[in-house]
Amino acid sequence: MSRNIFLKRHFVTLKWRFNFLKRRLIFAFLLLASFIAFSQQNETNISSYISSIEDAELDDETKATMIEDLYYLLEKPCNLNIATDYQLSLIGLDASQIRNLKLYIKNSGQMLSIYELSVINGFTDEVIEQIKPFICAYPVEKQPPLRLDSIFRKAKHEFRTQYREIVEDSYGYTRGDKGYMGDKFATNFRYNLNYFDRLSFSITADKDAGEPFFDSLQKYGYDSYSIQLTLKKIGIIEQLTLGDYRLNFGEGLAIGQFFDLGHFNNNAQIKRKTNGIQPYRSITEYGFNRGLATQIRVKDFDLYLFGSYNKIDYSGSILTTGYHRTLSEIARKDSNSDALFGLHLNYVLNNFEIGGTWLGYCYKYPISHQNSEYQKDYFTGYNNNITSLNFNYRYRKLLVFSEVAMSKNQALASIFGLEVLFDYKTNLSVSYRDYGKAFQNFYSSAIGTQSNNANEKGVYAAFTHRINKHWHYYLGVDVFHFPHISYRAAEAVTGYKAKAELVFEPNERHLFSVHYRLNNRPYNETHDNGKVYPEDNILNQVQVKYDLHPLKWLTFNVRAGYGFTNTYKNDSLSGFFSLIEAIYTHPLEKLKINIRYAFFNTDNYDNRFNVYEYNLPLNFSTVALYDKGQRAYLNIVWKINKHISLSARYAITIYSDKQEIGSGNDKIDGNKRQDIGCQLHFKV
Repeated sequence: MSRNIFLKRHFVTLKWRFNFLKRRLIFAFLLLASFIAFSQQNETNISSYISSIEDAELDDETKATMIEDLYYLLEKPCNLNIATDYQLSLIGLDASQIRNLKLYIKNSGQMLSIYELSVINGFTDEVIEQIKPFICAYPVEKQPPLRLDSIFRKAKHEFRTQYREIVEDSYGYTRGDKGYMGDKFATNFRYNLNYFDRLSFSITADKDAGEPFFDSLQKYGYDSYSIQLTLKKIGIIEQLTLGDYRLNFGEGLAIGQFFDLGHFNNNAQIKRKTNGIQPYRSITEYGFNRGLATQIRVKDFDLYLFGSYNKIDYSGSILTTGYHRTLSEIARKDSNSDALFGLHLNYVLNNFEIGGTWLGYCYKYPISHQNSEYQKDYFTGYNNNITSLNFNYRYRKLLVFSEVAMSKNQALASIFGLEVLFDYKTNLSVSYRDYGKAFQNFYSSAIGTQSNNANEKGVYAAFTHRINKHWHYYLGVDVFHFPHISYRAAEAVTGYKAKAELVFEPNERHLFSVHYRLNNRPYNETHDNGKVYPEDNILNQVQVKYDLHPLKWLTFNVRAGYGFTNTYKNDSLSGFFSLIEAIYTHPLEKLKINIRYAFFNTDNYDNRFNVYEYNLPLNFSTVALYDKGQRAYLNIVWKINKHISLSARYAITIYSDKQEIGSGNDKIDGNKRQDIGCQLHFKV
């Protein structure tokens, strides 16, 4: 008996050591390879565009999804003759450029070269150079056949895998009761297959730091998987997607899951540019549907039908963090389900477009919320349905648009707007929104100040003007009103946001810009008489940027910012930061190196600066600089050959005013935090 016990214990020990070694081999292989070589073709084109959206009114998950779609276009450039509005807007074209491009193709026939863009109004040499990596142009006469032999011979394949880790151990890995159940590394992989414009197939998988990996708590390895198959141009079926996908119709009041720059974008455009179905290839664990969606086209009519069944994290309300690290988080994983079904009918005639959407969704277990007073009109229960009507009409340089939606409880939400496209990058936008306090829709994502489209009225106006090829500016103002109590506001409040930007580019080697942001959202304050009611909370921030390109292979970015907050109790809270970055790019784009150093000093979190950082390809990264300290990182990318590239990153933050970072399970003892990461990319 004692011999059997000894053998059993010896076997368990060997199994544990094997699993430990298996997990570390992933990191060791990629890290070793990353120190041998590193890169990504046309990384500069993507990073420069991504950095321009860091202040967009979007969450980081939406920005991350946008980046993944952008990288997808880098590997599979869109054919301008058949490109969708979503693809064209994703690479940075505004509504006037998209309209002029389509008019040119309609009047002159299919494009034979991307350099035909130079004769289209709005396409300067600078614009063409920026979008060139993402586009191609060739006539489409005969569709490639959907035969297996042709797909196997002509399809293109792409594979990526990443490894990321925080070097320091946080409290969640050292405590013994309610800590993290997995190792502290994060990893993911992505596989894409593309066959011309007719077929795409993808698989993605992701494991966050602290989540179990190939053990008894997660025997399937990765914490989440996503799969989609999309077919196009099959008779009257324009598109058929099986698996995971996103939808967007109208202005997003019924359903809006596509990337959109939102308001305060530097194009001063507010009309959503895209309708339809977008295959989902992201590692973000929410914000998509799982099932079937199709687009059927008959003459000027498009009919979209969709159905979805998705498991969701649940604790009375819906959880969207995607984290499953502790036993309680694991218990809530996939503990509820969401069934979505509906249709959208769209009709286009010349410059007029009208569409109607109906969707319904239901849950296995009822949705509830905390007992906060401001949440009393939030959706509760098992099911809901939404009906909406949207339209837009263009007359010459004027575009008018609207959407009105109604939830099951008959509460309304509406948005009206107009855009005037005076000239290339000279636009005026004005919109008005009125979201009823009881409007309930989990899937809506129209513009607004609050996290849900309810209990809000607002007026937005913006103007951008390209004075000449050296100077342009942007001005935007949004005034909003919450008619009833809201988050941290015990009564009705009115606030405002403003943004201004001035850019001077004397030549291709120098670029100066000044950015100003003003934000006032009143929050509750306790007054001397003991009463609690909202007071102004005004944040001012100014940033100055200077980009220098002394040589084709060398770039310097210098940036500084200052901000201060005026509140009811204290008007002396402020902060500043400065950074310098050097970017080396090999003339043949074989090697790219980014080195950045930043210094920051702020009085509190409210005066933080959210600053974009270069990261591993497909990762969006903005870091919040607050308190007092320094931050630096090194990014290295090297393209080994046309099939293989590797990337690596090291970042460190050192604080001078504290000896612990974070809180709860994420608390790190000490004043520094280090991040490492690497990626392998293979395509054929």
